[in-house]
Amino acid sequence: MKVITLIGMPGAGKSTIGRLLAKELGYDFLDLDVLIKEKTGRSHDLIIAEDGEERFLKLEEELVLGLNFASFARGLVFSPGGSIVYSLPAMEKLKKETTVFYLELPIQAIRDRLGEAASTRGIIGFKNKGLELVFEERTPLYQSFAHHTLNCQGFSEKRILEGIRWLLA
Repeated sequence: MKVITLIGMPGAGKSTIGRLLAKELGYDFLDLDVLIKEKTGRSHDLIIAEDGEERFLKLEEELVLGLNFASFARGLVFSPGGSIVYSLPAMEKLKKETTVFYLELPIQAIRDRLGEAASTRGIIGFKNKGLELVFEERTPLYQSFAHHTLNCQGFSEKRILEGIRWLLA
């Protein structure tokens, strides 16, 4: 049984690549934002607006720490939100129990992908720090927890999937 975790900034392609990779490998796919909505009945941006960023981060951490990766017998591709790197216990669990891939993109590519939606995506820290500072803060965290870093700039989804498969071989 294999579990693959995709980390990176919002807009890096974690959910898109995750779904495609899971389908290609015959694995299950789990998006933490979807799990949060299933468990709470609210989207992550609504939780942040109503309960605050700290409560959301705690919820993310609790859900990740509660995951039993062994229960995914077919294998799993897991896509947590970009802010999961703020939880040391969650990231230690992911690094120990899964293969972590950092989908790396430069700030300009992230900005281009998010566009005007950046302010409404529920990005932890965005309101007080802006996208650039959040990016600068998270990048070394992503790098430190990743088993593999994939520079995704200018590569198609197909090439990114090929890169992940090659690194898994």
